[in-house]
Amino acid sequence: MIYLTKTGSTTLTSNVNKNTRDTVTTYLLKFTHIMSQDVKTYTIDVLDPAEYGENDRYCELVFDANFTYEGENSLEIYANGTDLVYTGIVIVGEQTETFVQYTSNNENNSNYIYVE
Repeated sequence: MIYLTKTGSTTLTSNVNKNTRDTVTTYLLKFTHIMSQDVKTYTIDVLDPAEYGENDRYCELVFDANFTYEGENSLEIYANGTDLVYTGIVIVGEQTETFVQYTSNNENNSNYIYVE
């Protein structure tokens, strides 16, 4: 499950870029609020380093969130606007720090993960 803040700059970490690095120019993020069916879409340009960053293991999609409602949303991510590459559930709220994040000190090596 993914937790996002309701408004402001938001970073979504995913592995949607696996095996598609050379063919994708944009990602379309489509959020649909479960209760109201309110739809929010965001387009990520992979050539813009302010919106997209990647390494061997994952990519980071950065966008300015402006969700109307808090709560559960379905998320669909499309490569180049048409090819569905990810579906999932997102919880949107004011505060998203409901978990402990562990960070590796070697993010470029997918064989080793260290807990700080």
